[in-house]
Amino acid sequence: MPRRILRSGAAERTERSRQRRSSPSGGRRRAHRAALPGAALATLALTLDGCTAEAPGGEPEAPSAAPEEASADPALAAACTGFWGDPDYAGPLSRDVLDRAGSAPEVGPSDPGFYAMTGDDVEDLFAEAPEGARAAATELADWFRTQPERGAESDREAFADAFEGVAAGCHDVSVAALWAAGGGEAGAKPAALVCADVFDTPGTLTHFANSNVLTSNMFKLVGLSPREVPSGRTDDLRATAELLDAQITAVDDDAVRTALEQVRAPFVDALDGDTWSDGLQDPLDQLSTACAEQGYHAPAPAEEGGDAVVGAPAPEDVPARADASDPSDGSPAHLAALPAPSNGATA
Repeated sequence: MPRRILRSGAAERTERSRQRRSSPSGGRRRAHRAALPGAALATLALTLDGCTAEAPGGEPEAPSAAPEEASADPALAAACTGFWGDPDYAGPLSRDVLDRAGSAPEVGPSDPGFYAMTGDDVEDLFAEAPEGARAAATELADWFRTQPERGAESDREAFADAFEGVAAGCHDVSVAALWAAGGGEAGAKPAALVCADVFDTPGTLTHFANSNVLTSNMFKLVGLSPREVPSGRTDDLRATAELLDAQITAVDDDAVRTALEQVRAPFVDALDGDTWSDGLQDPLDQLSTACAEQGYHAPAPAEEGGDAVVGAPAPEDVPARADASDPSDGSPAHLAALPAPSNGATA
């Protein structure tokens, strides 16, 4: 089994899932707690919506909040925030969902119960949401209860449909859901969301169709360090350039856009016939800096045994561990006991 990397919050969520399966009331309590911040935010939005400032001529100005946002169901807002991670995109449940769906064809038959717990997480999170969003979440949860055990025969299209169904149910209250559902306008995608998509979002629904994040898939092509671009990977090079093109067009921050153009450069060069790559270390350093300025602290990439892997972003006030053998840093020794899916890069 390829070596796997669990992302931010995944190990803790796994343990909570195991405990919840032995305590039926645990999931509902968590969903209830999750709704509280959303309710408070919705109440604040309603309050602000009712307050108008008068223009010099005495006419009240229109409220800045859109009616849909101001009147959002608090339970829906809370569930969608928990799933999609707005506005900081640090460790949302959607990321675990993509990771585990991406590894299900390989790992699912060996431990279907583990994947079923992911379904429990999804259903619990939306337990108090309106009927439409709750139904979409149940469809996604049922996929994790029935498909991973089929391994390579698991229905990937059904997963994509169910995932997009949750996005459609949340797109009025979540920017990430809006973009996942195919909405959004050029130049309007929050830089933090773009950074999360590049550094930390599994590529399950992309050309690569695996649980690796985009940077890990990129390293296999142009390297973190200088290397010759492998032959026979034209389709992968083109798909990566197109994924980066989409983010460059969408992002709302010039510095992040410029950094992404530098990340894209070796893929464009390779497609033009220049098969020597200087590696992505410098471009990714530039992108990490630009992302940090927008509030998203990207993980530091590293190459191990010729494979580049990316870990989860640590909280800003927690120093990165220098000792890779520390069993608390997400190393194989720490994760060996968890039946989580593989997240190793694929050649």
